[in-house]
Amino acid sequence: MHRRTYTLDQAAPLLNLGRNTLARRLRLAGVLGSDNLPAGPYRGKTQWLRVATGTYHHPISGWTHYGRTEFTDAGLDHIAAKLGIDLAHLPAHHARRATPQAHEARSMS
Repeated sequence: MHRRTYTLDQAAPLLNLGRNTLARRLRLAGVLGSDNLPAGPYRGKTQWLRVATGTYHHPISGWTHYGRTEFTDAGLDHIAAKLGIDLAHLPAHHARRATPQAHEARSMS
């Protein structure tokens, strides 16, 4: 069963932060590495973080691989607690299972 996940862009407003501020605070807390992918003890914690991978065609470099960190509902609760953000729970419209959205340039492999 596929769980709803949130990119940094989507998670930041739920935590009342900007995207860059959230990323910086997560790097300082040791959750993310300099590449914004899970660091150290957060690698493999799929109940909290997921890494979406894929490829896209860069006009100069050609086909390029990428990884993007996404947060589960439980992950948002965890990072809110870790960063000291008062978050009772996700708003109801975010917590229920949403219709899967198309992800541009996501690989099927």
